[in-house]
Formats: sequence, C-alpha cells, structure tokens
Amino acid sequence: MAAKHDQDIFKAFDEETDAFFDSLMSEGPAAAPEPTAAFDPPARTEAKPASTEASIDHKFDEEGSKATSTQEGSESAARFRIDSDGSDEPAEGPPSDLAQEHLQMAPLPPADFSSEDRALHEALEDFYWRNRATNLSNINSIVVKYRGANVPHLWAQLALKYNVPPVEGVEFLGRTLYQSAPFEYSGKELRLELDEAVSQVRKEALAEGLSPSRAELLGRAISRGAKDGRDHLLRLLTFRGLPDDANLRAQVWKVLLGYLPMKRHDEWNAIQGEKRALYASYRSELLAVNSAYEVSVSNRPQSPGSEIEDEELLQEIKNDVERTRRDFEYFRRPSTKAALVAMLFVYAKLNPGVRYVQGMNEIAAVLLYVMSVDLECAEADAFWCFSEMMVEIKDGFMQALDHSGEGVYGMVDEITRLLRSYDPVLARHLQKAELSLFVFVLRWCTVLFAQDATLPDVLRLWDSFIADPERYGFVVHTCVAVILGKRDMLLSTDKQFSLAEIIQAGPRGTDFDELLRRANAICAFERRGSQPPIFPPKRLQVMDDLNEWAHTAAVAASEAAAVASGVGAEVSKNIQEKLAPVVLERAGQASEVVQDKAQALQSWLHDTAPARREALEQAQTQLSSLWSSVRTKGQQFASEAATSETVGSAAARFSSAAESASGFFARASMAFAEAPQAQPQQRPAGDT
Repeated sequence: MAAKHDQDIFKAFDEETDAFFDSLMSEGPAAAPEPTAAFDPPARTEAKPASTEASIDHKFDEEGSKATSTQEGSESAARFRIDSDGSDEPAEGPPSDLAQEHLQMAPLPPADFSSEDRALHEALEDFYWRNRATNLSNINSIVVKYRGANVPHLWAQLALKYNVPPVEGVEFLGRTLYQSAPFEYSGKELRLELDEAVSQVRKEALAEGLSPSRAELLGRAISRGAKDGRDHLLRLLTFRGLPDDANLRAQVWKVLLGYLPMKRHDEWNAIQGEKRALYASYRSELLAVNSAYEVSVSNRPQSPGSEIEDEELLQEIKNDVERTRRDFEYFRRPSTKAALVAMLFVYAKLNPGVRYVQGMNEIAAVLLYVMSVDLECAEADAFWCFSEMMVEIKDGFMQALDHSGEGVYGMVDEITRLLRSYDPVLARHLQKAELSLFVFVLRWCTVLFAQDATLPDVLRLWDSFIADPERYGFVVHTCVAVILGKRDMLLSTDKQFSLAEIIQAGPRGTDFDELLRRANAICAFERRGSQPPIFPPKRLQVMDDLNEWAHTAAVAASEAAAVASGVGAEVSKNIQEKLAPVVLERAGQASEVVQDKAQALQSWLHDTAPARREALEQAQTQLSSLWSSVRTKGQQFASEAATSETVGSAAARFSSAAESASGFFARASMAFAEAPQAQPQQRPAGDT
C-alpha cells in the first residue's frame, strides 16, 4: 500500500510541476490563436536555383530557432501584412500546374531599377525561394512599395511573419539597406526632410552638368549648412564614409566635432587663427621642445611638489606615445611623437578632473594624422578636435562613473541587451562560458577601435562615429556587429580562453565591408523607433532570467545524478544516504530536474524507507522557499506590468502554479509522515 501511496503522490507531483514549468518556460503568457492560412508558409520548393545555395546560408541550431520563434513574434506577424499592390499573399484558389510554375519564377527587375533596387530584388528572390516560392511573382511590386527608408520595416515584417531568427534578419537588411536613405535618424519628420535635401543637392549638381559625387555633395552640404546653420545633411553624407581626400576629411571633422561651428561659417578663419595662437601659448608656458624634438617640462615657477608630478606625468605620456602605432612610419617620426606628447600633456594640465589616462594617446594619434594635411597647424588643430571629442567620450576614461550605469558599464549593458535580442543562442553560449564582455568593450569603446583596427578602417569608422546624430551610439552597434561576425567560430568552442581570443581579434579578423553593413543594419532596426512591428520581439526579461537560472541549476543537478548512477552496487546504499540530501537540494534549485528524476526518486524511496521522512522534510523546506521566491517574482512582475492584460494574466498563472507546487510538497510531507513503513510485498500474479 505504501508503494501505491507513493505512486499517487508522485503522479500528482508530475502533474503540478508540469503545469508550473509549462507556464515558466513559455515565451508568452498564453497560447496565441493559430494564424490564418494566409500566414502559413507552404512547404519549400525543391527546385532551387544553384545560385541561391551559397547566399546567407547561416546555420542555426534547434534551440536558436525556438528562442526566436516567440509567441509575441507570431502575434506581431498576424497583425502586419505585406499587402496592397505589393502583397506577398498567395493568389486565392489552387493554381494549375502551369500557373504554379509561373508563380515560382521571379520577374526580371525593370530597367529603371537602381542598383539598390536590384540588390533588394535579389535578396527578396533568395528569401522567397526559401520561405514561399509562390510569392516570387510579387517581388517587383514589393521593391517599389518598400524601397528606400521603408526597407527596415519590410524586413521586420518578413522576419516576424516567417519566424526568421533576428540575426538572419540583420544579414538580409545589411545586404539591402539603402545608403541614400537616412536610416540612422530616428525622427520621421527629419528623415523626410533629409530625403528631400539629398534629392535636391543631387538635382542641383546634375543641373550644373556636374557629377553628384560624394565630394561634390559634401561641398554642397557645407554650403547649405552655412546658410541655415544646420549640419544634418553633412552628418548624413559623412556617416556613409568620406572620400579618400585628406583635406576634405580634416575640414568635415573640424565642423562635426564643433571646432568650427556651422553657425559661424563666416568666422572659420578667425576662429582657427585664434585657437591656434591660444594653443601655442599653452604649450610654451607648460613645455619646452628643442630642435631634436625632445620635450621637457618648462622652467616656470611652480608650487612645491608640482614639478615632480609634472615630470612623472610627462614620462607616463612619453612611454605610451612611444608604443603608439609603431607599425606606421608617420608615428615613428620624432616630430610626430613630440606633437602627441605636447598635446596630451597640455590637455591633462588644462583638465585636472580628467588628466591623462592610457588610451588617450590612441585617440590623439588618429586626430593628429587626419589634421597633418597642414603640417604647421596640425598639432593645434588636432588638440582642439581632441578637446571637443573628449567632452563626449571622457566618461569612458573616468573610473568614478564606471559603476553608475554610465561610461563603459553602461555600454556593456547595452551591448549585452542587443546581443540577447539579435542572437539569444550566441548570448547564452557566451554566458554559459562565463565570458565577460567588459574587457573588450572597455578597449573598443573607450578608444573607438583605434587600437583594434587598421588605420584606414579606423578613419572610415570614425566618419560614422563622429557624424552619428545620436552622438557615438553607433559605436555600440559596431561592437555587436563585430561579435555577430564571429558567430560560427564562437559557437564552435566553449573554452573561455579561445572565445576571448576570437572576440579580441574580431575587428581586424573580419571583412570590413561586411562589418559595416551589419552595424548599419542593427542601427537601422534600433532606430525605427516605435514604428510597428517591434523587431526583434521584446522578450519577457523575468522569464528569461528564470529560464537561465533553471538551465544552470539543471546542469549542476544532472552532474550530481551522473555521479550517483556510476556508483557500484556494493556501495550504492551508503552513497545514497550521503548523496540524497545533495540531490534533493539541487532539485530544490531546479524543479525541472526533480520532474525528470521523479521515477528515480520513487525507486529510491522504496530502498530508503527509514530515512525518507527526514529527507522529504528537508526537500519540502527548500522547495517551499524556492516556490515562495518564484511566486514573489511573479507578483512583482504583474504589478510592474499591470497595464498589460496579457502580461498580467501570465504573472497570475505563474504565481498560481508556483503556489500549487509549494502546497503539494507540504501535503506530501504530511502524507509521508502518516504513511506506514514500507514493507516488501509480493506482487499478485498478472500485475503489471
């Protein structure tokens, strides 16, 4: 009877824990209604052109597919259609074999399609071959409807509708993003204004018989800004990369960094003359530089003790400058080293709250190189550009702000969030390996990749960083793009040291054009603002945290169970007596494992009848504490999201399931306390 009593209790245990973890592990609070037939992609056609086999053919494991196919994504997909003239809905009624064959052939792009239109046409053809070949006939109309600024919206809809992993959506958008569209701007009105401005300056150039080259458009953007005092158009054009014209890059950077304000265009020559003279006076007061470009502290009267501090500061700067870009001939010149040392020392003395921090030498070196088109004034111009840049990026160098959610720690949090959104499989893989991104973000973001990319690549990246309308927010998108670019290599190993090596080499060890495309795509998705549908789908953070906790605890408990199963029969009873409390404690940390091991625990109860009351009481205490904690989290989650009926319902069911599981163990403990001691019984004949 005791055995039957135990079976009844464990049956109830299975039912209640199943219900609890069904609610815990689900992405959404309740099952979403089945999508209509119009949203069910048909079986993929077997007739697939060989040319499409190699394009964007990423491998995603089953876990990643499930992680991104959330209920929220399904609901969003059911709300947004690619319809009207560019509908990707199938024609009503079953087509004939001839019609079906016709639908599975994409029409050629019209002659008036631009190169960007053709790139979108090609990507859509690849996409529909993979997902719904019957929609190939609609490609041209879809291109016309979503070309330009609407391409991010198009891929957001398609990704949700066809359950495409977000990381694959990034790759598709990266291939098709219109560089002529102001995707880096969040405001809709400003986007429309900039669209019109770009079109207008192009028409002006063509009307004058000139080619609308980047240099020509940039010159017109500066002239336009000089009239209205705004630099939006100049930022848009610069964000896409400046031509390899040293004079143009130096002038544009000065404007965008604030050294030469656009609103004071008529005073630029006077401003430069005044600033250059001011820097020369600072340097002569603080330093002495001889004909051999040896820099020393000046002999001016100083306060007691300050001379030693200045000597130590100067030596620290010299040591770092000596190591700066040694592989580049320009930075091995004595004159270049002297200019860098002087710039950094003067800045440290004028900004005692920041002083000098290692890494500033890398920032100053890039600016000095760009400004070196004017050898006589390069040092002064670079100093003022450096000072302007440091106003916005100095937080990364200041340790006092590291733990305040600002500076580097704030960037790490944002990069982690984005990585979880766009590639939860990779994010979970790095987390399981206990690999912190802090050390990489500190290096990349603090010096804006100046140490981790070739100089030409750094200059191109800085065009976008400096022109970014959200003030260096694009740096974060670039960091995520670097990590995603090494996805396959990172997933191929779980060794922490190997993972660190792969990420550290990321900026140099990847195709730079692909890196930029990926970073631009992430930027475009993130700056779509509140425009529906939400992509990537917002995940329930409480659920994610608990899923992560359950997974980690399950691994630990499984390891303990494996140890127990390997013990020889002659010592099994002794080990069970010692190991049982540990196994049950692990089970208390992850009830998912308790559920899986229910049958094993039942067998163990028969063998350890004298000790089972004590063990179950201990398990009940720990599990009750666990359920209480889970229930509290669920109630807190519900109160924070009270405005959402759906999320509130999820939290209520979450709390109810946890409470019932806790109550079950209370009843189980009482039942076992009252149950008679188990005695071996002979099974009736025919009992199965």
